[in-house]
Amino acid sequence: MQITIQLFGMQARLADTRAVELDLPDNADCQAALDRLAADCPALAESIPASRLAVNQHYAEPHHRLTAGDEVALIGMISGG
Repeated sequence: MQITIQLFGMQARLADTRAVELDLPDNADCQAALDRLAADCPALAESIPASRLAVNQHYAEPHHRLTAGDEVALIGMISGG
């Protein structure tokens, strides 16, 4: 299945794009998507462990199964105070 992951802020700048399309096996989960994203876009690899995926506008756990047509976004953790 094809999944498009939306990127924002620093991660969009690192990848030099606002979206990355991934080809994943059917029934892939969020962790599989993150692993593929790190492999396909090495510029993001260091930031992925401190990020989460949002699926259909809700944070998703690593084991959450993805389906074609899901709206997926990589949300980088922001520090501050």
